[in-house]
Amino acid sequence: MNVWLFLIRAVHIGACLLFFGVFVFDRMTASGLASGQGEIGKYWNSRFHIMNWVLPAVILVSGIAWFALVAMTMSGQPLQTDILKIVWAQTQFGAVAKIRLLFLLPAAVLSCFQKSAPGVGKFAAWVQMLAAGCLLGSLAWAGHGQEGPRWHVLADVVHLLAAGIWPGGLLPLLVVLRKARRIAGPQVWLSMSALVSRFSAISLTTVLVLAITGTANAIYLVGNFSNLIGQPYGRWLLAKIILFCLALAIAAVNLLRLKPRLIVEKLEPEKAAATAAQLQRNVQFELLLGSGIIAVVAVLGVLPPAMH
Repeated sequence: MNVWLFLIRAVHIGACLLFFGVFVFDRMTASGLASGQGEIGKYWNSRFHIMNWVLPAVILVSGIAWFALVAMTMSGQPLQTDILKIVWAQTQFGAVAKIRLLFLLPAAVLSCFQKSAPGVGKFAAWVQMLAAGCLLGSLAWAGHGQEGPRWHVLADVVHLLAAGIWPGGLLPLLVVLRKARRIAGPQVWLSMSALVSRFSAISLTTVLVLAITGTANAIYLVGNFSNLIGQPYGRWLLAKIILFCLALAIAAVNLLRLKPRLIVEKLEPEKAAATAAQLQRNVQFELLLGSGIIAVVAVLGVLPPAMH
């Protein structure tokens, strides 16, 4: 049962992070591409619409599975309709599930308007981003955030939203980079350099927020360094910190070394292509580490905090 709960939580949390991250990437980073001008812009728009349809479905299905597993865990009995009704109507987890469903529904419905007139589509995307952010942030009340004071809940919400931007935005970035490599050319490398610059600028702020809110959460949930080593929760948290630092190191290489080289090498096709290939591999490694972080978070959510 616990293994399935870990897996379902990981899928659900990952889908929520990605759902918010896709909209932030589209609105904040890929704004020049999202106009649909050029092959890369059209390609991104098509993938954006696909994610817009697929992710709400994944969130809904994984959310239902998560709810059912929690109901079974609470009751200690096989899945029964009566137990589901009790958890839905009489527990905080059920109340949070109802609120989160209210955030998911408008985000899913607005997907129908993404291919409408440009003004309507942009407005729908902004509203969807807000709904996706609320959906993601409300996960704080489905985990350990609900157990602490208000400042801890706020830190948890901000931490989740920041994680949706980075590493949640890495998959959209990878999608665009792969398409750019297939097209190639000096203008493409300039566009990719500008795209990576915008993404990196947003990510730097996000990393700072993650570090601050993560430290606040650790102080409350772990308490001291001995708990970080001596308790299962602390050791899993330490694994998360290590993965985060590794991903941050790769992101620094992308920003400080590879992005400037794209500009310098834009007129040298072979060198620019090699740099773009390395950039893509680095983003893939970042994404893999980010997936590992999500898996660790799924485990942390069902472990008792070290401080308690």
